[in-house]
Amino acid sequence: MSDPRLRSVGWGVLLMGSGVLLLLFEFGLLAPYSPLVQYILAGAFVLAAIIFFGTFARTPADWWRVIPGWTLLGLAAVLVMSTLAVDQRWLGATVFFGLALAFTHVYLLDRGSRWWALIPGGFLLVLGLVIGVSAWIPSINMLALLLFGGLGAVFFLLFLLHRRQWWAVIPGGVLIVFAALIAAPEGSETSPLLRWWPLLLVLAGIVVAIRGGRRTRPERMEVNAARPAKRAQPQPGKASGAAPLPSARGALGEYTQPAPGAT
Repeated sequence: MSDPRLRSVGWGVLLMGSGVLLLLFEFGLLAPYSPLVQYILAGAFVLAAIIFFGTFARTPADWWRVIPGWTLLGLAAVLVMSTLAVDQRWLGATVFFGLALAFTHVYLLDRGSRWWALIPGGFLLVLGLVIGVSAWIPSINMLALLLFGGLGAVFFLLFLLHRRQWWAVIPGGVLIVFAALIAAPEGSETSPLLRWWPLLLVLAGIVVAIRGGRRTRPERMEVNAARPAKRAQPQPGKASGAAPLPSARGALGEYTQPAPGAT
């Protein structure tokens, strides 16, 4: 299908068909045919993922193709895991892991200009871990600690890998402080100290202001333009059509002789 419109229609039909099959599976209408249906759907998703990766290998400029490729592989893994005795929360976490791998792949393709992919990739990885670990850790406070601490660690990882993105320390520090607030038990000696966490924002503002004040303004380039040529004043007793005498010292851009070809 070389026509882009036919390709769009083909992918649309494939997505609609996959959605209908998944709806039938969710409502238990395909339960008598399980696990054969899951294996067939997983194979279809893997085939579609291979197509996406193949088209990306042919045209590396279309880096976005790796995102649906890894997403489809994650969905295929979920379908296969659904036939096993796996907790439902880990099934949901697997979808997030597939998306995290997609953005990690995008970052590794160009680490210099696609540093931004670390943020969604790290966030999706942390969310997947929190969802999966919730099958073993029932404590809400502990899960919140893992969530905020993990999100803060993502920003610090961005700063460590790309020092120019120094701003990442600010949201990372705030999230780490939130994690510390959650971890601190009620009535402990550290709780009053943690109430001063807004001072971190004040310090961050001071750092940003000082950093901005130290920036040197770009020097303006001076352009020396030539002075406009002065018209020679006609002397009495001479014809008005006579050519003006050249000045003793000409400036750049001045032309005091008649135009070429003029008579």
